[in-house]
Amino acid sequence: MKLNRAILQEGKPEIFEEDIDFSKNIFNENHIRSVPFAHAKIEATEYGSTLRVIFHIKAKVIGVCSYTLEDVPLEYEFTDELIFTNEEEDSDELIYEKGHLIDLDPHILSLILARVPITIKKKGAKLPENGNFYRVLSEEDYLQEKSEKKDSRWDILDSVKLDDTDE
Repeated sequence: MKLNRAILQEGKPEIFEEDIDFSKNIFNENHIRSVPFAHAKIEATEYGSTLRVIFHIKAKVIGVCSYTLEDVPLEYEFTDELIFTNEEEDSDELIYEKGHLIDLDPHILSLILARVPITIKKKGAKLPENGNFYRVLSEEDYLQEKSEKKDSRWDILDSVKLDDTDE
């Protein structure tokens, strides 16, 4: 979705609506497989050098279960706001966009991805049990085992004589 600031009137909100295609985007396959559907309705208001955009977004995301690696469909519907400026300022609240034409797709995608939890669990999914050639440990058990384990590869160095004074 591209927004042309030149067509906006000062202080008058304009509404735009569009389905957005994120099928060409590449995601981390261990976290998000795809965003098959995204619909954005935006309300844009120009205020001189700043542009206030209110996003009303509906999206479907295919996530990956962190336990089973199976697809997990997620749906989001939310409202968020971003403020753009065409003047270079050092501000955490304003997003600098040079020129009149603003591509909102990357901003919409970042708003959607911010809603996806870091760890996704499919309903009813359970951690794997111990099996052939592997076992499942908690982080605490792993760290305790690691601290208690002696590396036998270095034991041979105890018997090495470095000079004639060692006996």
